[in-house]
Amino acid sequence: MKLLKAVRGTKDIFGEDALKYNHIVNTAKEVFEAYGYSMIKIPIFEETNLFKRGIGEGTDVVEKEMYTFTDRGDRSITLRPEGTASVVRSYLEHKIYGKEEFTRYYYTGSMFRYERPQAGRQREFNQLGIEALGEGSPILDAEVIAMSYTLLEKLGITDLEVNINSVGGNESRSKYRDTLINFLTPSKDELCEDCRARYERNPLRVLDCKNPKCKEITEEAPSIIDSLNQEEREHYESVKKYLDIFGIKYRENSRLVRGLDYYSSTVYEVITNKLGSQGTVLGGGRYDNLLKQLGNKEIPAVGFAAGIERLMMLLEDYPKNNPEVFIAWLGKDEATYAFGIAKALRDAGIKTCIEFSSRSLKASMKKADKLGVGHAIIIGDEEMANKKMVLKNFQERTQETLSIEDVIKRLKK
Repeated sequence: MKLLKAVRGTKDIFGEDALKYNHIVNTAKEVFEAYGYSMIKIPIFEETNLFKRGIGEGTDVVEKEMYTFTDRGDRSITLRPEGTASVVRSYLEHKIYGKEEFTRYYYTGSMFRYERPQAGRQREFNQLGIEALGEGSPILDAEVIAMSYTLLEKLGITDLEVNINSVGGNESRSKYRDTLINFLTPSKDELCEDCRARYERNPLRVLDCKNPKCKEITEEAPSIIDSLNQEEREHYESVKKYLDIFGIKYRENSRLVRGLDYYSSTVYEVITNKLGSQGTVLGGGRYDNLLKQLGNKEIPAVGFAAGIERLMMLLEDYPKNNPEVFIAWLGKDEATYAFGIAKALRDAGIKTCIEFSSRSLKASMKKADKLGVGHAIIIGDEEMANKKMVLKNFQERTQETLSIEDVIKRLKK
């Protein structure tokens, strides 16, 4: 019989990776809630039109990477390729804008994109992100960038660089689009195949291409900042001012445009040199146009997202899930007493592992050592008769006979 394997582009997360995953998600939850964000859980699939309208039909995500199928009701359904469009759909559908002036959400979960699997980038990948809806202040842009940087710092991820830019509004982008096309036209035939297609549909994406020749061609490209109107320039300058106030070092990068059409005004990425050419750790920005596109509402919004697998690759220090104590019982009649002890320890919040069969003391201590516990409890006939147990301390190489109350006090210290 042929062994069944995970589908290409998917990956099981277990063992050390599961510990890293949980630590990242728990740390993110702690940081986000400290800033006043609350959790939202969004569906894993949506109507395809949500992503076509929200992300943009000319983007690589919509054109090449979405997992789309027709369900039994003859509806076109897509597994979510990102989280923002779904959060906005929920916000509009439930009329949250009528219940509160400013809404802050965070989310985690699987996303799906059909692209070439590589280190830290799978076809099913996990993402965490935040969306802040209802506030247009540049101070919020700066705070979101600062919050994402704080998250990375809390995770112990270093060697980071914050890149920022402004892509302006629709009018400014349209003006810049014409300027950029004029610049690219003499070198159009030298662009890579993807960028020749982008040249027609979305020339700003050419600036983001990783192809060496395309990067060389766009090295002297005009800056989009020169196409911003006064209000957009003032917004961008305020973002930089507050990043300075928040103590966030950044680099202005006029080539930074992000890959989704809904972005406007501030965009940013946090980059590391530790992941090679795929160095983006997280990214986001302002998307004031998206709620207009999806619900005809003039509501500003800003957010960011990060791939959890990429964060896992950078994580060096994380809590281990070793039990604190291992219980060994040495005879046939001690099981009931031993499992009662295990329950008492667990009820007291002490991580406890116990044998399910009687073994020799030597075999049990060997297993305890392999588990990496700090203490072992040994229960034999005499200990059970006296309602006591032997507590062995592996670090101090000591052991003593104690009651369950004294064991709990000792372990709690």
